[in-house]
Amino acid sequence: MSLVDDIFSSIPAPLINQFGIDATYIKANANPTYNPTTGTVSGAATEIAVKIVISELKPEEMQGLYQQTDVKILIAASSLSGYFPQTTDSIRYLQNGVTRTAKIIEMFSYRGDSAIMHSVVGRLS
Repeated sequence: MSLVDDIFSSIPAPLINQFGIDATYIKANANPTYNPTTGTVSGAATEIAVKIVISELKPEEMQGLYQQTDVKILIAASSLSGYFPQTTDSIRYLQNGVTRTAKIIEMFSYRGDSAIMHSVVGRLS
């Protein structure tokens, strides 16, 4: 176990659980089926209840690659049980009574030997 794990692993989950909001992490189907006749992709996604902390991103961050509809989302790694976010996944949450879905476009994991927190950039649709 690394020092990051020893020192910081117990910090993200309690803080995000206390100050975060309820959300649903939508893990894309690992084995989707494509029908070339209809052009549809089928298969069920897995939904995981999580707590998240959301912050806005400025378009000028990261050399102007972000859009005004992009948000930064923090997720405790323990809430995903060892799963690492992927660009095929998304996160759904309520904002002022409106359901928002953020498609993950970029992800970062803070870790030693094991992940302790994930920071993802989501693009609202």
